[in-house]
Amino acid sequence: MSRTGARVRSMETMSYDCVEMFGAPSVRLRASPPRLTAGMARRTICHMTPPIDFLEAARALVPTLAAREPATMAARQVPPETIADFHRTGILRIVQPRRFGGYQASFGVFSSIVEILADGCASSAWVYAVLGEHQWIIACMPEQAQRDVWDGDPLALASSSLAPRETARAVTGGWRLSGRFPFSSGCLHSQWAIIGARCEDTSGGGQPTRYLLVPMQEIEIIDDWEVLGLRGTGSMSLLLNDIFVPAHRSVLLRDLFEGSTPGALVHPDYPLPAVPRGLLAPFSLPCVAFTVARRALDLVANSLRTRISRGTRVMSESEVVQQQLGEAAAEIETAILVMNARRDAALALADSGAPVPPELVLRNRRDIAFAVWQLRRGVERLVELAGARTVYDTDQLQSLWRDLTTICTHTVVSRHLGMVPYGRMLLGLPPASGEA
Repeated sequence: MSRTGARVRSMETMSYDCVEMFGAPSVRLRASPPRLTAGMARRTICHMTPPIDFLEAARALVPTLAAREPATMAARQVPPETIADFHRTGILRIVQPRRFGGYQASFGVFSSIVEILADGCASSAWVYAVLGEHQWIIACMPEQAQRDVWDGDPLALASSSLAPRETARAVTGGWRLSGRFPFSSGCLHSQWAIIGARCEDTSGGGQPTRYLLVPMQEIEIIDDWEVLGLRGTGSMSLLLNDIFVPAHRSVLLRDLFEGSTPGALVHPDYPLPAVPRGLLAPFSLPCVAFTVARRALDLVANSLRTRISRGTRVMSESEVVQQQLGEAAAEIETAILVMNARRDAALALADSGAPVPPELVLRNRRDIAFAVWQLRRGVERLVELAGARTVYDTDQLQSLWRDLTTICTHTVVSRHLGMVPYGRMLLGLPPASGEA
């Protein structure tokens, strides 16, 4: 039995009944994370003093996250103590609606916290970004879905697997869904999961993509997170077997990207549920990459100041080294400038409640995808400059490079998905079918 209450099967005793369907066997866990009772949750919130400055609270966690990072990597998941620290400081409730126990603060506060936490541990910051951002998605759902999640447990969290890999079958009152859904960061600490799926529409509307809300206790977790980077995120796969999802526990992906969600009517005093998802989503998970790249730059610059090459030459005196380092710094720092400029503009627009022009949404995704790949080029230049020592698994630069390389595989920073929609707009073409 794991600390979360999940049942863990060892490789020796595990069931192999998933091999035929999905390929190689992996450890399976039955997810049943702890839930606070309504009374416990209310008492916890009533006695939780909000920090005067959430950013300072996040900065205070950085040394602790850094100290825990080796154990986090070894365990392949963020420790419960870290999640408890996130709860204690209140930072997981930044964008949660005030009506359900959250602070209903600006998305900019949340985004900045992601950057700060990544100074201590990239995996911990990634999990924070996932769990914190999902409070926004839940707030966009119908009122009853939000009540299902937060009425009994205002501290409830949700992981996800958002790519629509399967089709949910329409039944009376909702849908039934089966399948394996990977990359669910933080799932061992979550009470719910948000699952992307194509959903049959009995009214003849095709199979639009929806985000479906499923209790984690109805899901089986597959322990398959053996990966290149972000090793501590515990981004395991979720296995659903003919799970019934009531219609109210869903939101259309189209509505999320248009800012026309049911939650906008539930929270008329809160601009975020009415903000098109694409305007701000680039400033959640990708923020980890910007901090990782800056850390890599600082690390290499500091090491080169006193490093001796082959025992004879001070590397800092080489013009080749100076040029390579200067170019890496230019790539990384200009990428950060782009991100900050786009984020400031997006936040000002979102917080104002003004209409969001579609071209700004496309521009944000374009520029953040471009900026993150600039970061990658800069860090790869640093790896080349650092030399053979980066082949060791214990090398800190290698760890940062692996984390950044893994981040670059995420759809939110895909160059194709960032550039093609913007190019179509410039050419006067309509969005491609299924484009989001």
